[in-house]
Amino acid sequence: MAGSKYHRNRFNGREINPYTRFILSREKKTIEANYEFLKCSINKNHLKCKGIVKPTEMSREYEIEILYDGINSPKVLVVNPAIEYNDDIHMFPKDNSLCLYHSETDNFYWDFRKHHLFDTIIPWTLEWFVFYELYLITGKWEHPFKPHKRIKEEAK
Repeated sequence: MAGSKYHRNRFNGREINPYTRFILSREKKTIEANYEFLKCSINKNHLKCKGIVKPTEMSREYEIEILYDGINSPKVLVVNPAIEYNDDIHMFPKDNSLCLYHSETDNFYWDFRKHHLFDTIIPWTLEWFVFYELYLITGKWEHPFKPHKRIKEEAK
């Protein structure tokens, strides 16, 4: 039947798993209930949250975007102003996403069954910007971190 074929192919066979839909919906609802500055949407099997962060009264504003597929560790990107990768800043050189924790040193491995964006990734993002503002003043990343040197990344 032509009508059913159209609907089956409409999403290119990538229908969202009901469990993943539940995870993304739960995260969206919890984030919007706890963080008024973030607006979230679910599109193409991903949760996308956008908002403006201002670490202190004297700071500039940063537009951020959080991307989450409901399973893997979420990504946090600075949309505006763009922050270029620097070996001294706690970011991943591959995509300039924020590095908010180190699995081994922080003894933290993202587990979608146990962890939620609202009480891990978002508070850590807000803290990251405080350390970034300190970095702009002192020229040194004041929080302990593992380096993500671009040279190491390019050698792989």
